[in-house]
Amino acid sequence: MKKVFEQNPTLEKYYGTTDGEAFYNENDAKNHAKKLEVKTVETVYNEKFLEVVDAEELSDSEKEMAEFEAAEKAKADQEAADEKEAIAKTELAKSLAAFDSETTKYPEALKLFKALGLEAENEKKDTIYPLLVAAKTSAQEGVEPKTEN
Repeated sequence: MKKVFEQNPTLEKYYGTTDGEAFYNENDAKNHAKKLEVKTVETVYNEKFLEVVDAEELSDSEKEMAEFEAAEKAKADQEAADEKEAIAKTELAKSLAAFDSETTKYPEALKLFKALGLEAENEKKDTIYPLLVAAKTSAQEGVEPKTEN
């Protein structure tokens, strides 16, 4: 998201949503987030405008609080990343379950093939469709799909 500050060097902060969108106005970000599965809005500050405080200027209790806040932020960031990953896996599973070799168009099938991390000697329809069918069958049976090298 540093691109936002590169494109707007005088911007002090923006509001980011979990889908990667950036907003100048917090209400706009919150309204956009209402449509998302993860409705979190994060305020992102431009480092150029942050006041740097040397660690030696902090009291012991301030250092403890800073460490605690950093740990809590890291924990929250990890939880958000885990939640985002779980949502992505759920969406991928839904896409795989909806795959039909008779009706799914090639571009969607290729996107699904790549998202699943499947490999084959080429990405032709005749090659990837059977692998997607096998992956779907394996997923329905609760088994990891095999890849072709």
